[in-house]
Amino acid sequence: MADLNKPSEVVQFLIERRNNPGGLKKRISTRAAAARAKELAGDALSEPTWRRIESGEKVPEDRELVLMAAAITDLAHEATITPDDLYERGRPGAAALFRDWIRERTKTDPALAAIDADVTPEHVQQRLQAMLQQIRGLKGVPGDQRRQIETIMLAQIEATLNATEAQLRIFRPE
Repeated sequence: MADLNKPSEVVQFLIERRNNPGGLKKRISTRAAAARAKELAGDALSEPTWRRIESGEKVPEDRELVLMAAAITDLAHEATITPDDLYERGRPGAAALFRDWIRERTKTDPALAAIDADVTPEHVQQRLQAMLQQIRGLKGVPGDQRRQIETIMLAQIEATLNATEAQLRIFRPE
């Protein structure tokens, strides 16, 4: 039985990532993280529920862990939390659900239509999703310029893949 006085290992990890999202990035507040989770899934995870989970008062369901991980990752603008992180901390169901969520997000974003979400590693998909979110959220930058930045980023990725493919053709015996 879970110790309701102390959050589980996976929740402690999420708290740590929310408080220290990496680099010089500021701490992500509980309020901001819960608001982002609400944007992602409606009323599936409220701020009071988030706080109860972090305090250890509530054992989170897999979907709640996924929403927490997704919200923190989105606000950090990078793959701060991966499905493997959830798996390694004893929540394989949440890890599988998070993988599915990442793939679905890739499949539904028109800018990522060329990505095969079933074979592209989750951390790559998360990086692309985070970069697109950053570009789309640029304040003070007109929409046409944001779209241009997005197009250039995706073209650079495509060019890198094409160059690697050309190199492989050189080394591949035919």
